[in-house]
Amino acid sequence: METSDIRASLERLLDVRGVVSVAVAGADGSLVEGLALGDEDLASLQELVPTALASSQALGALIGEGPVEQSLVEYAEGPVLMAPIEADAAEGEGHVLVVGLANVNDLGRVRFQLKRLLPSLAGGLRGRPG
Repeated sequence: METSDIRASLERLLDVRGVVSVAVAGADGSLVEGLALGDEDLASLQELVPTALASSQALGALIGEGPVEQSLVEYAEGPVLMAPIEADAAEGEGHVLVVGLANVNDLGRVRFQLKRLLPSLAGGLRGRPG
């Protein structure tokens, strides 16, 4: 999947009612591709993604719940959903899909779309450094 294909997938997700921003980031927070309806600052992903994902993974390990499938963080400006995209688990490579929502009530629609989107993104990101 080329960057234009990743962008097309993100555009479809951005069309879901309630989604205000979408991005694919490396596990270190580096932006692969991102889109926003307004003036969302996608550059802040470099600080948000590694910290929030590490916290979720640590909590899961502590309580024995297994790997993180999704993590939801609610901010004053709206909730942010993060879902790891494992491109090649054997090599430890991975990316994170980050979705900004207008309201937590929009979560169901987004989760439904993610079931179809995540496998194709994982396949397209295979071999790309995370």
